[in-house]
Amino acid sequence: MKFVGLFLKLMPVWFGVGFLGPVLAELYLRTPLHTISGVEFERDTVYIVCMIFGAMYGFIAFMTGRWI
Repeated sequence: MKFVGLFLKLMPVWFGVGFLGPVLAELYLRTPLHTISGVEFERDTVYIVCMIFGAMYGFIAFMTGRWI
């Protein structure tokens, strides 16, 4: 039961990694945003960077207690 409580307590981190990161990566890849940078990134690199950003967002939201 402690595991379930810990899992649910870390919900902002799971939101950042499981939803926010992939959404940001898809927005970057499917819109003209990738042409603005002028540098061609591999698809995997974009996903990794966005997932790390999502994890950082989730960790900060977890520590502060605010998602928005």
